Amino acid sequence: MPDVQLGFSFAQAPALSPVPHLRDEIARIWGLPLGEHVEIAILRGPCDSLRGRLDLRQAPDLPLNPRQPLTLSVNGVIFSSRDIGRWKIV
Repeated sequence: MPDVQLGFSFAQAPALSPVPHLRDEIARIWGLPLGEHVEIAILRGPCDSLRGRLDLRQAPDLPLNPRQPLTLSVNGVIFSSRDIGRWKIV
């Protein structure tokens, strides 16, 4: 039976805490409010939206490339930056 990997998961481990200036640079390049409290509309997944602090779960490869998807989380729900339809700071 082949392994099936879902795009969403619920995490128990804490979010990644990169050096603040690196997190800010990643946020700027990807155009996302990392570390802010947000409401995010999800394009596909087990829910339509998430509300809470947007955290980076895994650092992207260097050099930084905004076409690479980021692994993010809100309230323990892990998803890809490609799953975001829209977001707003709340």
